[in-house]
Amino acid sequence: MPVKIADIAKLAGISSASVSRILNETGRYSEETAARVKKIAKDIGYYKDRSAADLAQKSNKTIGVIYTNSKTNFNNIVINGVMAEADEHGLDIILMATKRNDSKKLLKTVRNMIERRVNALLLISLQPTSEVINMLKQVKINTKLVGTSTDKDIHFISSNDFLMGYQATKSLIRAGYKKIGMAGSDIMQDYVARLRYKGYLKALGEAKIKFQTDWLSPGNFSYDSGIESAAYFHEKKNVSAIIGVSDEVSLGLLNGLHDLGDTVPADFSIVSIDGTEICTRSRPQLTSITQNFALMGKIAVTEFQNNKQNVLVPFKLVQRSTTKKL
Repeated sequence: MPVKIADIAKLAGISSASVSRILNETGRYSEETAARVKKIAKDIGYYKDRSAADLAQKSNKTIGVIYTNSKTNFNNIVINGVMAEADEHGLDIILMATKRNDSKKLLKTVRNMIERRVNALLLISLQPTSEVINMLKQVKINTKLVGTSTDKDIHFISSNDFLMGYQATKSLIRAGYKKIGMAGSDIMQDYVARLRYKGYLKALGEAKIKFQTDWLSPGNFSYDSGIESAAYFHEKKNVSAIIGVSDEVSLGLLNGLHDLGDTVPADFSIVSIDGTEICTRSRPQLTSITQNFALMGKIAVTEFQNNKQNVLVPFKLVQRSTTKKL
């Protein structure tokens, strides 16, 4: 059984209230008594019940973070940013994982966080249902999505997905590419994918380039989606440049095209969206629209009490070796 304050009080020969004041460093007590109580607590293995203390003091320094088993790799970057900033501010973090696109599992995980009395909740790369959003509003827990935008009634910290699709396409058009494909996402089901697709269409339209439906290859942001898209574009030979909607998709494209005998960027150029370390570890290195995921994690902590606005984090185009000069 866990050691209780009453156990320390019995051994120290003082009241439980006195022990509580000493361990919480409140009220008056002698240095000698305090030293004796703290030694007893250490010797018998006492650990403070933070949840009970937070409830009693009506204060809480715990932020819940729910992340997904998404096949994109930026989750860890966001989490590291969250953890580093939380440490700077003396905040505690509870991490829980859930399945992507599994509303029942997410609902259960959110309930677990509520039961742990977190002060705020960060959802990384997740799209909550209306049921989840309403539940969080009912219990008045400040919640933000991190690393993804949304059209739902909840605030987010992300890059501008429309502009990323637009800038990726615009940069390829400026470099002379006319037939530009987009690979790796479901624009009908995924909100982020749809925004990037709309930016892509806008850039094509401004350049008077007629969009062809076979320039799209669907997927789920994964490496396997990139492999499948590589086979599709290799067979079609209908585009000269491809925008991968995630680094995993782009790496799949790169490897898949290589296995099929195509050369990047001579036969196909690739621009990736995300810009994680995958882009510098691939050969050739991937040109990318690079998001600042670490900054998103940092902002998520510093802004967790502000539930009144969305935050758009700047991104940049980084030229590497899978395109000619953009």
